[in-house]
Amino acid sequence: MSQVLGKPQPEDEDDDEEDELVGLADYGDGPESSDAEPDSGAEEGVLDFSDPFSTEVKPRILLMGLRRSGKSSIQKVVFHKMSPNETLFLESTNKICREDVSNSSFVNFQIWDFPGQIDFFDPTFDYEMIFRGTGALIFVIDSQDDYMEALARLHLTVTRAYKVNTDINFEVFIHKVDGLSDDHKIETQRDIHQRANDDLADAGLEKIHLSFYLTSIYDHSIFEAFSKVVQKLIPQLPTLENLLNIFISNSGIEKAFLFDVVSKIYIATDSTPVDMQTYELCCDMIDVVIDISCIYGLKEDGAGTPYDKESTAIIKLNNTTVLYLKEVTKFLALVCFVREESFERKGLIDYNFHCFRKAIHEVFEVRMKVVKSRKVQNRLQKKKGVTPNGTPRVLL
Repeated sequence: MSQVLGKPQPEDEDDDEEDELVGLADYGDGPESSDAEPDSGAEEGVLDFSDPFSTEVKPRILLMGLRRSGKSSIQKVVFHKMSPNETLFLESTNKICREDVSNSSFVNFQIWDFPGQIDFFDPTFDYEMIFRGTGALIFVIDSQDDYMEALARLHLTVTRAYKVNTDINFEVFIHKVDGLSDDHKIETQRDIHQRANDDLADAGLEKIHLSFYLTSIYDHSIFEAFSKVVQKLIPQLPTLENLLNIFISNSGIEKAFLFDVVSKIYIATDSTPVDMQTYELCCDMIDVVIDISCIYGLKEDGAGTPYDKESTAIIKLNNTTVLYLKEVTKFLALVCFVREESFERKGLIDYNFHCFRKAIHEVFEVRMKVVKSRKVQNRLQKKKGVTPNGTPRVLL
């Protein structure tokens, strides 16, 4: 494999602001754009499940499962770049932990990691408030352990959550499958799938849909599973997929992914099927680009960022395929698979990419206006002492 990587230095610092798309500060994640009033006493990390406006802007994902099922390891590997081997030394989670993912990448949501031993259906624990603002519930099952108890907890969790919020996406990660043979993986998934759905059918809840994923932190399966979970929470997904379809059909590209660079979660792809090997190559390419840019892409005084609007990379594989990476925003990258003969028309691809990048800008500008209007509405209602459903607050 021969690699040709390039990241020319920007000609002017001021140009970095030009054509820049929506970033995290625009979504209210910076200190100056917090939804909380200055004197409201709101603190980072405080368990506040009650603000429906914040969940509309920033979806909440609940991570649940029995003790030692691998919930915290998943979170550390995907969003903190922890080596899978280092997760062996993680202590068991003994309290609810909130991870505000939007502080570090374009993917914008919160993860609430629940310890396996917590009884969140205790009468003193308001589980209705927890599930009311939740976008997705991920239940992690250890495939190498006896999963009968996990299935019972899954059924209890799903049925309670569905009664409170019928819009929750229920995702089941059949985890730690790296220690199983291929046949055993398929058999385990089939067994868990059938038992879980049979339990729901017996309870008269056939309309609840569970999505199942085979995952492991030792390969890219956990990143692909999280990608599919996050995609369901992105309201612009159909538009992004349509834009990608138009882009590849007019550029002679075989496959294209829109990646969040920090987490390596792909937030959209075209309508052609996703091949696991293709996805792994894309992840490896992002790692190569970021690592080399960190070494050679900074200025002599160390200023600048390793990934900016000038970032681009070309990797030619030995099977006449070219990997082409282009920066879309400071948090997003487009990774394409192109045949060598099609890549000869690089000028056409670059022009179409410019049009695609401009369209992405417009998509998220619309989202920005919606987000800002909701924040204004939230602040006004807080000042008037009115709850989001319009009921005046009564001071006791």
